Amino acid sequence: MPPISLGVAAGRTALPTLRAPAYGAGTHRRIVNGIASLVLVQATVVMATIVVYGALQPRHMADFHVMRDAAREILDGRAGGFVYPPPAAFLLVPFTLVPYEVAAVVWVVLILVSIPLLLAALGVRDWRCHAITLLAASTLSVVSSGSLSAFLALGTALLWKYRDRRIAAALLAGAVVVAKLYLWPLLVWLVAVKRGRTAAVALATAVGLALGGWAVTGFAGLTHYPDRVSAVTSLEQGQSYSPVALAVAIGAPVRFGQLLGAAVGLALLALAFRVARQPGGELRSFVLAIAATFAFTPISWLHYFVLLAVPIALSSPSFAPIWVVPLAFWALPMKSGGELWRIALAAAIATATVVAAYRSARAGRLPGP
Repeated sequence: MPPISLGVAAGRTALPTLRAPAYGAGTHRRIVNGIASLVLVQATVVMATIVVYGALQPRHMADFHVMRDAAREILDGRAGGFVYPPPAAFLLVPFTLVPYEVAAVVWVVLILVSIPLLLAALGVRDWRCHAITLLAASTLSVVSSGSLSAFLALGTALLWKYRDRRIAAALLAGAVVVAKLYLWPLLVWLVAVKRGRTAAVALATAVGLALGGWAVTGFAGLTHYPDRVSAVTSLEQGQSYSPVALAVAIGAPVRFGQLLGAAVGLALLALAFRVARQPGGELRSFVLAIAATFAFTPISWLHYFVLLAVPIALSSPSFAPIWVVPLAFWALPMKSGGELWRIALAAAIATATVVAAYRSARAGRLPGP
């Protein structure tokens, strides 16, 4: 809009020139960012509220029910009928002493708190990273299932943070492995980065926790435990997002899927050993070890993928495109149902996340405080 001048004759007093306000690129960018931030906050709050409300219904949070029932069995002296190792069930003993409604609320709060704690442990301060991680379906599925996955991810993040403290790192690694055996590649990573003594103590911790837990129950059901786990695995693995599920979906034998997962996992661990001694290799090898856990597990539900928050935070402590990738999990349900496209999509999302995290891990940079 051209200037508007009201002075028309020489010597006549002219009124001030009026100009239209100018909006630069910076102003436009701030407006767009403000709107995007508002949408992100609203979406996170709305989705979290919906999921939390649903999770608190008595028939939901299946994993929480199973572990709480197992804890009650331990207190009643009739332990041995569950598939979780006793140490995992012990965590739920205090939750058997209060009404279910109270126990469920506390459990959900602990899950939700574990996510920002995980990110903070790795030096992530950007609120957008925290919001988008909570918004991811892989995170909210932890709430709806009431599983241990968020706590395992937190333990993995703390393992990285305290990797130079032998006792702390060993206790953390041992605890997460005994809770979910598929995390055993973390012990191999400790060996790869020349922390063999820490790995040995971690292995001893895991074995000690497992045996100690069984001892408290009088070793009830110990002899039948492997058969019980095997039966559950055979029943559920085809419905998950694991390499075994992929094999079943394409009509291949289960054995082929097991060999495929083992081959991919071993290749990732071999690469982890190779890069561990290179500049910045400690971080990249940790990302590879986390990726290997997904290859080795015969069962992988949607909430397992919350573990990807760890390599994402390690590779980019501030907001970047990699943080958006897990939002694609919203296209998937808790179980794959044996659908090939779902399994393939989950594998693609996880692979894209790991590759991006691996490439973004700069040589010599050690994230976190």
